[in-house]
Amino acid sequence: MNIEALLLFAGISALFAAFEEMGISTINIKWTQTENEKNIEQESHDRLSSLLSEILDHILSFLSMNEVVKTGLLSRKWRYFCHSTPCLNFDFRDFWNQERCLNLSYNECVIKFWVFVKCAIVIRSPICRLRLYCEVCDTIQLDSLLYLCALKEVQELDIFTGYGILQCPIYCGVPTHTLNLVGVQFDDSDIAANVFSDCGVLETLSLEHCCFVMRNHLKISANKLRTFNFVNNGPYWWDYTCMFDGELELHTPNLVSFWYIGPVLQLSQSSDMLFLKNASIELRYQNTPGDLGAMVLGIRRVQELSVSPNFVLYYSPAFEKYAGDFSPLDSLSSLKVDMEVTGDHMEGLIKLLQLSRNLETLCIRFTELPGIISWESRKIDVPMISHKLKEIEIFTVYDPEKLVELIRFFLENGKFLEKINITQEEEMLDLEEFYTLHDAELACESVSISIGLASASGTVKMFDFSFWKCGSGTAGQSIEYGR
Repeated sequence: MNIEALLLFAGISALFAAFEEMGISTINIKWTQTENEKNIEQESHDRLSSLLSEILDHILSFLSMNEVVKTGLLSRKWRYFCHSTPCLNFDFRDFWNQERCLNLSYNECVIKFWVFVKCAIVIRSPICRLRLYCEVCDTIQLDSLLYLCALKEVQELDIFTGYGILQCPIYCGVPTHTLNLVGVQFDDSDIAANVFSDCGVLETLSLEHCCFVMRNHLKISANKLRTFNFVNNGPYWWDYTCMFDGELELHTPNLVSFWYIGPVLQLSQSSDMLFLKNASIELRYQNTPGDLGAMVLGIRRVQELSVSPNFVLYYSPAFEKYAGDFSPLDSLSSLKVDMEVTGDHMEGLIKLLQLSRNLETLCIRFTELPGIISWESRKIDVPMISHKLKEIEIFTVYDPEKLVELIRFFLENGKFLEKINITQEEEMLDLEEFYTLHDAELACESVSISIGLASASGTVKMFDFSFWKCGSGTAGQSIEYGR
């Protein structure tokens, strides 16, 4: 698809999206033209130029700067659009594919690329977003780029080096509201100078697959930071990994969202996340497990938490010598858990629930097919399920009958539990297993279990079980219906 066709398609899509946002239905629109518009169409057949500048800027934001410059060939009216677009996308790969046709060497092309980047930044204002993909970038070039971004007050800055060797410059203060770094290499001098020690306006920070090999301390100080994404899974160079395994010190009192992927993170005790609303922790093993207890201490005020199977496993007795002491999660109201149907995962979940005394929402998703399950339900003397938790959601890809013991555990320990919802992807269920729950000693007065099974045809079968106390035992009934 050529540029003109791409712009036409994107322009029409943007128009429809704009109509939808204004509440205007596009189903029965009849396109009409004024006499002037008809004359324009007859003379130039150029409808794109008549679009609002905001729509044109939105269309151009999907193109690289090489392609934006080429749009100047479409007509006279497009000649200067490349000088006004507020969203800049620079991709050295596209630049190299074009310029090498001029018999330039690779190094000559790199020099020309950076001249092109800096000139494009200088001639326009404002700049809302700048994205850069370049595998060849040294400290001097990146330092000058950050300086220009500070002058132009760039709102969002994305830098992706393609896992190339790019050293972050000694530049104090991040000059943008949003900063995304992918594949950037940090050295000792950068960390010692506290690259992120004075981020006065930074609100969103993302560090993905960056190289922190042999680094033992990283400090981030940003009073306005609200979102921090850290994919601590650096590239592999010369048979070693570059992920960060040192101490992370966060001075982010207004942080709202924290998303982390990697091994257990060593959070400094001086870290402050006072208003953390939601966090997602996906732990991946790296040699000996670290101290998860210290990491949990750093996020102890979180309200909504999503965790991976390894996180749950750390709470089990099998990993007690590695995990250390866990802090209560008294502010936690919503918990989403990915786990396996094994005894260790079950015990880890129980421990996690015991520390979440104000939990209101629990969602469990089972990730793998189980083998032989030897774990059995039991009553817990210490209160396990919060008095605010009344409904539990369970998602599974296999026969729910293998979850009977876990469901029995909830029935016997959930004093305020009212409903358990189970969603099954495939239609397979043995109801006889659920009838065995009638001998469970309910901790609450009554509870219902709803199982939804979706078939390939799109129909959904629902099985409802009701349990209530009856003397010293439990009575119940089941109802089946479909739609």
